[in-house]
Amino acid sequence: MFDFDVTRTYRPIEEKLNRTTNSRHRRMLQMLLQHARAEVEGDLGSVLATLAPWPVYKGVRPKGPQPEGPEEVRRFYIDEIFGSGRHVFESNKTRIIVDDDAIITEGPMRILLWGRDLADRGMQLDDADAVYLMTVDVLIVWPFDEECRIVGEESWSQPMVTPMQKIAEEDVPQAFRDYVVRRKAAAAN
Repeated sequence: MFDFDVTRTYRPIEEKLNRTTNSRHRRMLQMLLQHARAEVEGDLGSVLATLAPWPVYKGVRPKGPQPEGPEEVRRFYIDEIFGSGRHVFESNKTRIIVDDDAIITEGPMRILLWGRDLADRGMQLDDADAVYLMTVDVLIVWPFDEECRIVGEESWSQPMVTPMQKIAEEDVPQAFRDYVVRRKAAAAN
């Protein structure tokens, strides 16, 4: 059975929050918890509510300009995260470090990707209609402002930890199935 659970993205943050006594660190962890949970639940409004007025993202795109400012970050989430199914992921945080200015999270991230999206990016696949699992090691620095709002994401990742794996259709989470249905419908119009 395929073991994939998006709640692993935020459960380590809840655990860290439960062990933290510093009030500023707790507020920061609460904001990060809301952000992480909203990402995997596809809740754009709740994600954006965690951000400082002028968020800056670094390392979230392999090439080209990085999203900066409220409108660019909003478009990034609409087009490149929720609009491309990249919100269906599992971010296993093996380390969470908190200080007064930032939180650092580190660990393997498992992301589901649709074969057609990968083919559109030039990847050679045996089945463009299949769903694939990509695993990378990720380190993210989350800077915070004085009001404990997230200033942005500064992300670094290692190349794939394991080869891309095709997922059996019955193992694909419903949220990702819904994404594929929406993409197929949009392509048909």
